[in-house]
Amino acid sequence: MSTYRRIAVVLVLSCLAMLVAVPARAAVVPVAKIDFRPAGGTVPSGYVADTGAAFDAGRGHGWVREDAPGTPLDLSANTRDRARPGVPPLLNTIVHMRYGDTGGTSGVRTAGAWEYAVPPGTYQVTVGVGDQPAYDSRHTVRAEGVTAVAAFQGSAAEEFRTATVTVPVLDGRLTLDAIGGTNTKLTHAEIARDTSDTAAPGPVTGVAATPGDRQATVTWAASTAADLGGYRVYRGGALVSGPGLLTTATFTDTGVTNGTGYAWTVRAVDRHGNESAASAAVSATPAAYTLRVNFSDAATAPPSGYVRDSGDAFTTTRGYGWVALGTGTPLSLAGNGRNRGSGQPDVRLATLIHAQLPAGSSGVTTPGSWEAAVPNGAYVVTVAAGDAGTALDSTHYVNIEDQNAVAAFTPTASVRHAVATRTVTVTDGRLTLSPAGGTNTKLHYVDVTSVPASAAVPSVRASTPPNLASDVPVTASVVEDLRLPGGGVDPATLTASTVTLTRVADGAAVAANPITSGGGDVINLSPAAPLQPSTLYRFDVTAQVRDVAGRAFAPYSIVFRTGAGGGTGGPIAFTKQVGVATGAPFTTVVTGPDGRLYAGTLDGRILRFPINADGTLGTATVITTVRDHAVAAGLAGAPNRTVIGMAFDPASTPAAPILWITDNYQYTGPLNVPDWSSHIARLSGPNLSVYTDVVTNLPRSVKDHETNSLAFGPDGALYTTQGANNAMGAPDSTWGNRPERLLSAAVLRLDPAALPATLPLDAKTEEGGTYDPYAPGAPLTIHATGVRNAYDLVWHSNGHLYTPTNGSAAGGNTPATPSPLPASCARRGYTGPAVPGLTGVGTAETDYVFDVRPGRYYGHPNPARCEWVLAGGNPTTGTDPFQVPAYPAGTRPDPNLDLPGMYDAGLHASANGVIEYRGTAFGGALRGKLLVVRYSSGQDIQTFDVAANGTLSNRTTGLPGLTGFSQPLDVTEHLGNLYVTELGANRITLLRPQG
Repeated sequence: MSTYRRIAVVLVLSCLAMLVAVPARAAVVPVAKIDFRPAGGTVPSGYVADTGAAFDAGRGHGWVREDAPGTPLDLSANTRDRARPGVPPLLNTIVHMRYGDTGGTSGVRTAGAWEYAVPPGTYQVTVGVGDQPAYDSRHTVRAEGVTAVAAFQGSAAEEFRTATVTVPVLDGRLTLDAIGGTNTKLTHAEIARDTSDTAAPGPVTGVAATPGDRQATVTWAASTAADLGGYRVYRGGALVSGPGLLTTATFTDTGVTNGTGYAWTVRAVDRHGNESAASAAVSATPAAYTLRVNFSDAATAPPSGYVRDSGDAFTTTRGYGWVALGTGTPLSLAGNGRNRGSGQPDVRLATLIHAQLPAGSSGVTTPGSWEAAVPNGAYVVTVAAGDAGTALDSTHYVNIEDQNAVAAFTPTASVRHAVATRTVTVTDGRLTLSPAGGTNTKLHYVDVTSVPASAAVPSVRASTPPNLASDVPVTASVVEDLRLPGGGVDPATLTASTVTLTRVADGAAVAANPITSGGGDVINLSPAAPLQPSTLYRFDVTAQVRDVAGRAFAPYSIVFRTGAGGGTGGPIAFTKQVGVATGAPFTTVVTGPDGRLYAGTLDGRILRFPINADGTLGTATVITTVRDHAVAAGLAGAPNRTVIGMAFDPASTPAAPILWITDNYQYTGPLNVPDWSSHIARLSGPNLSVYTDVVTNLPRSVKDHETNSLAFGPDGALYTTQGANNAMGAPDSTWGNRPERLLSAAVLRLDPAALPATLPLDAKTEEGGTYDPYAPGAPLTIHATGVRNAYDLVWHSNGHLYTPTNGSAAGGNTPATPSPLPASCARRGYTGPAVPGLTGVGTAETDYVFDVRPGRYYGHPNPARCEWVLAGGNPTTGTDPFQVPAYPAGTRPDPNLDLPGMYDAGLHASANGVIEYRGTAFGGALRGKLLVVRYSSGQDIQTFDVAANGTLSNRTTGLPGLTGFSQPLDVTEHLGNLYVTELGANRITLLRPQG
């Protein structure tokens, strides 16, 4: 028998084996069998053809962009029929999922993923890959992120391979992608639903519906089912919450019409797709809201379309009126209304109410706010303030909810009125106009109109500093937490004209740099130079800012006043030399044993600079070992990778340095970063050209939380910070609904002496991975938990390990404690507290510096480790350290929380790089202090005093030379000089001690 005939027989037998049903478990129900092929020809019996067409909801399957899931992509040009004799038809037809990885000009070069619409549940997925010679592919296929085929390279002996995995599908689409592969070619796929678990969760309780303008918000009590997958919401029996499952206990239905009554029910769904019985139905009728009020004396008739308000106290019957300033206590301002006449033809402007009548005046001198009872949602509000008469003694302020409309307006003979419009969000059922900040503020009128379907509009949730803040540092940034119904903010829309800072007195624009975080969940504006002291400024976000889905933000506006300005910082001051290295997205810097500066980059390069006698840098040697390895290994996203962690092995010498690195998939903006895609590697040899993969399959978020920095400890072990997969411990849409993994949100410890003889170590813990960090002798273990996203870490000379850590922006979700507790809780002896899950937490976490102790918890929940409580919980009715006000009072923190080791690094600081300063400059005044880089708020370097017992104190900002950076990430020291990476300017800046 010829060699080819032997191969053909093997192929036929292999194909027959594949066509035989996969040995089924107790209850596997076939769903679909797909043959990927060009149009035309005969489709194998029992299969349906997929000819590369873009995903179509009517057809229920098709292709989308790999880098933008949900975006249809036509790959029909990537289908082939090889028509080889002796090869079964099922294997003769293919589709290139990643055409062009190895050349080629007759296909679509955009990488594609294939999706099939299925109800949420657990599915058994079989895929086939392969092709004829040349065997130039490394076929990789993942189902729902779980690898089925890993880097299979065909040969004459084995041209094709199949594999089966079982995966949960919670978003309504089963997704196959080729991330990690090279020129992957898919032959066929088979889908079957696993129905071995048929026990449905209990019904949902506590359902309520609140109507709004073209929307209604449905809420319910979170289920405590241990295998909960999520929820579905039905309107009139029809599913309205989408094909996927909701992961939080709230849903705003924007597909409704005003004036029509609707009824909703909610069902819980477990991870096998079993659905609970329907909850009790709740009803509501959406309606628009409009109110126009003319503030006047009691005798003046309001203009057409307006109602009169002459100062009556708020009542629920009327639905609007006055309350004492800063409270909800009804207050009558009757008698404070006026009609100036004065020839003003517009009655609205001729009349007014004193909201702050001066002491000794005729009327009520207790200041008041005006409120209207409204459904929660967004409103466009126009307000006018001033005086048509001769009195010019007022300084008018009008604040609407958390925004400012009128600030420091003093009427003149020629300009007597100020009119402003704001779009505001009401969350407490009361829309509030406040004169806080003003003197004898007088209101003319207010127009209120609801925003239709406002739940779909991105907006600002909270501001730092808040509206009317005073004594704001002159070097502070303005940072906005965001509501993001459609994903993060589009950074390309953040410009000097769309996010602005102006001086209120004259409207002069302030030069500033608007940016977002790596996660796209905040807007940050940092002035290019210190602001003027004791000055009022206005900050605005305009509707030209958009989210990644292209939706315009609701406009937002606040005012704040700066403080008197800081001192000189005593003897500590640095002189900047900006841009001693430029032209690369530098992420991290460290000094090597050879006395040279090493810098990692966002795209996987390492640049080695000689350091000149004056601290400037010479010409760099560019080391491409990481990128070269990515190409050779067929890593996803190759050649681009991101190097954040760099630490030289204690065994390094000047002639033979050994550099340990973290090697991550590069995040470029879309939520498409594959899980399990981070590595720890070791570089050695001439020019660090030898790449040794040490640890693979570390977890990864869909965005920029990754395997971050590295530091060798005094015990010889290597410590690394592993980022969280989401905002606050439970999946959320802003972070791609990815759950925490056993190793995520932690400081990990790698013992090089315990590594296996054969590398790399596979650290995958879930989704088919079996690594156990708790096993005796495990080389990679969990040193400390709850560390959300620590960019850097440092072992101080006092023996303590410190790590600055990014807290979450507002809007995240926290996990609910299930009942019964998972078996994993027995390992840590966890018995409580039991906490409710929180949805869309309205307050942001601060950033931290942790004094990390082994085995302790630092506040970021991770259900995989039986950790449920965010930060400090809410143990008392008073103010508690690092409390989460959304928890019910009495919610105790996790019993393992290391509260004494948690220090505030500043809200929205994005606390990143850290070092212990060991230079002797300034008479030793800086020696031993921690220097912490703040990428976001401040864009500076702050310092902490460090005690011998580990205690941190005296957090200091504004030191000369340590401010005014452009998105600084990391810092290192060499002979007293500092080197700072500025990602926003693609440069390294040198700081020399003054004096």
